Amino acid sequence: MYFSDLDNQNSSRDQLINLFHQARVPHAILLSGPTGCGHLQLALSFSALLLCESPKNNDASKSCSSCVKYEKLQHPDLHLSFPIHLSKTEHSETSDDRRDLFVSNLEKYKCISTKTWYSSMGNENKQGVIGLKESQSIIKKMNFKSFFGGAKILIMWLPELMNLQASNKLLKLIEEPAENTYFIMVSENKNKILPTIYSRLQNIAIPKMELNAISNFMIKNFQVPESESKIIANISGGDLNKAVVYHLNSGISGLNLSLFIKWMRLCYTRNIADTIDWVNELSKMGREQIKDFINYTLEMSRQCIFGNFSIKRSEVNEEEEIFLNKFQPFINHKNISEINTLMNDAYYHIERNANPKILMLDVSLQLYKLLRKKHQGWYSKLVLLKNYVFSLTH
Repeated sequence: MYFSDLDNQNSSRDQLINLFHQARVPHAILLSGPTGCGHLQLALSFSALLLCESPKNNDASKSCSSCVKYEKLQHPDLHLSFPIHLSKTEHSETSDDRRDLFVSNLEKYKCISTKTWYSSMGNENKQGVIGLKESQSIIKKMNFKSFFGGAKILIMWLPELMNLQASNKLLKLIEEPAENTYFIMVSENKNKILPTIYSRLQNIAIPKMELNAISNFMIKNFQVPESESKIIANISGGDLNKAVVYHLNSGISGLNLSLFIKWMRLCYTRNIADTIDWVNELSKMGREQIKDFINYTLEMSRQCIFGNFSIKRSEVNEEEEIFLNKFQPFINHKNISEINTLMNDAYYHIERNANPKILMLDVSLQLYKLLRKKHQGWYSKLVLLKNYVFSLTH
């Protein structure tokens, strides 16, 4: 990853580039900011610049022998340290044993979060640790001569997860590093870093990513259509990790499911304040996306009816199936025709430029009543189902 690949954190990037050009790069830097702010990408891009043999245009050349090694994060002078799940087995106690897995996560997600990282190690609920053996390994590696004769760099992701023994072990090395040696620490909670370590770092605060930067990142790195990237950016709330995981795990269909689940729960509980917030969130989407969501709601309603009559559902994924099994009693023979009419009318008005906030709030208020309509007997079920099927075909 290079600076030219980033369309975010321009002020922080420029600050790092200025330090490089002025030959005032501190030997120990802390990039601190909220989860998903892009600071690990900045650390990697800055490392590429420091390692490059012939940098140009405020970035690494991407063509020198050093950049070729860096491309797959296999540069011998670039060392990575990160929290791992410690165990009693010798081969899982330093980052080197997990480096290939960590790099594959970066290649897949273009970023990394504790949730995806811990999950890839086999237990997303167990917190990782940077332990004493890791510190010993870092000291050994950073005392070697540079392979290319230039800079040696350690990027440590989440130094706040170093235990006390590991922190104390690294103190002297960070305070008195060898020449042309750099420590770049990437933190999501700088207040949890051991004070004696923190005092030796030059902190650069990284702000939350702008939504348009996340949108552009998704377009550039994952070829997401612009309309979809804007929706994902809005949902992410400025967290790049969340945006990427959302896209890779589900995309727009997952977005629609998430919106549908939240909407149905709000309508059933008649939570007016949160319903207004939900409508405001939905209205940020373009009209085509709102129309797509209305169609999705119609489809989910149809799938509920299939479930109520023990008809095997088709064209639903596992996550949808789980929710529908619980929710299907609330969309039934008693209210399906009215819900179908309500959604089709909403689609009609959205197409004709109705105000989405006013329209979808009105639809929500009507759903407040419809979702609480009770079941009827089997004969009424058949009559109403017949009427519903007739309405779909005429």
